Amino acid sequence: MMRFQFLLIFCACITCVCGQTAPGVSYAQARYRSRILTDIHYDLAFHLPAEKETPVQGEERLVFHLATSVGEPLLLDFKAPAEALYRVRVNGRSVQPVITKEHLALPADLLHAGTDTVELGFVAGNSALNRNSDFLYTLLVPDRARTLFPCWDQPDLKAIFTLTLTAPAGWTVMGNAPLEDSTAMGDSCRYRFKPSDKIPTYLFSFVAGIWSSTTRTVDGRPMRLLYRETDSTKLRLSLDSIFRIEGQALHFMQGYTGIAYPFQKLDIVAVPDFQFGGMEHVGAILFKASSLFLDSGATREQFIGRSNLLSHETAHMWFGNLVTMTWFNDVWMKEVFANFMADKISNITLPDGNYDLKFLVDHYPAAYSVDRTAGTNPIRQDLDNLQDAGSLYGNIIYNKAPIVMRQLELLVGADAFQHGLRDYLQAHEYGNAGWPDLLAALQKYTKVDLEAWNAVWVDGKGRPVLSIQSEGDKDGIDYRIVQQGEDGSDRLWPQVFTTAMIYRDHIDTLSVSTDA
Repeated sequence: MMRFQFLLIFCACITCVCGQTAPGVSYAQARYRSRILTDIHYDLAFHLPAEKETPVQGEERLVFHLATSVGEPLLLDFKAPAEALYRVRVNGRSVQPVITKEHLALPADLLHAGTDTVELGFVAGNSALNRNSDFLYTLLVPDRARTLFPCWDQPDLKAIFTLTLTAPAGWTVMGNAPLEDSTAMGDSCRYRFKPSDKIPTYLFSFVAGIWSSTTRTVDGRPMRLLYRETDSTKLRLSLDSIFRIEGQALHFMQGYTGIAYPFQKLDIVAVPDFQFGGMEHVGAILFKASSLFLDSGATREQFIGRSNLLSHETAHMWFGNLVTMTWFNDVWMKEVFANFMADKISNITLPDGNYDLKFLVDHYPAAYSVDRTAGTNPIRQDLDNLQDAGSLYGNIIYNKAPIVMRQLELLVGADAFQHGLRDYLQAHEYGNAGWPDLLAALQKYTKVDLEAWNAVWVDGKGRPVLSIQSEGDKDGIDYRIVQQGEDGSDRLWPQVFTTAMIYRDHIDTLSVSTDA
């Protein structure tokens, strides 16, 4: 009877708190948790059955530091049916598992300022496991970690992950960190990984299954590639190129940023029918296999695409992984810098490509197709809940943002731009930062008012229209370039560009600045 009364009181408390919290991960809840939580460690174990229809069982030991005692339950994110959570212990005390609005409430009276421990038993969600008949891989961006295991699924609560996988004998496994040891157990094998680097939940990853494997030394470090490709011609023509490009990308990024590769290992996985071109998981980057393995009939565009893809995901190790956005409203930053660096790297990996033309063709039509419409949006947008982060992706992020970043480099100057990026990465390494932090780092190296620039190019929407006005006679003509917002506004878009004055016998190239 007393236990029943306790459960009634506890459940009522959960209902009261969670009733104020929407499903997903709200911005307000994320900010509150980032103020009180530090030193987070996830010790995770997953039991992977051979049959993909059989549920994946998981155990978790979560250790964290709480800055202060709390007056209400502390919410863990877990988007799963109530029956998926079957064991909860908070600092050694058993708690009846209750999931409300995609959250598990940890009772305030069982928590204390200092180090706390939560132990959980659960059934892992399948939506993020991408299970096939004889292999699987996780994909947790932007907020799907909470569908796999209970966690604080927000980018600024970086944590150390210690992973154990029990998989069928004969399977190959890979995670964010190097393998510590393995133990054969009849028809299965248990793999224990070393503690990971400090990473956000969306970058936690593992793959398991039947994979072929090859290892090369790339830019002075061993690199392992897992793949399922069986076409011997594609393998023969592609493996050397994959490792060569990866080595060149690593070498460039280390030189440009002044920061050595910042994580314990760098391995890659070529996934059949992968949903995206790639995903920048620390220590185990996933790629779409068909983009990496090319045959003798591949087009120039496919070779350039492979180079850009490998370079893009490698650049993420610094932009996105070493320094991670504080909140997903700045997801565009990691994507634009990965593209920005990939363009620079591809000039090295495939030096005879016409990359200025490719940049024009790839980005301008797609950016204009949205930005010239009444329904366009700024590059940087508000995001009230992480579950809506998918709505931020699109042509503005992937196509307008690279154009804007090139313009910023022109406006500030290439050397000053590089110095600002280096300061930004060094100041926030292994932590989190936002777009205002980068602007502040760049502002030290230029007299351009970056706040004014930012107001129209990043926080604003739409585009400027330039027109040429002329007046004069046969003795001389004066030309004026006039700028106006396509929406009819008189906003000024600071920018630098060149114009060509074409005469019968020569061409004069003039630099134009619209910063005044």
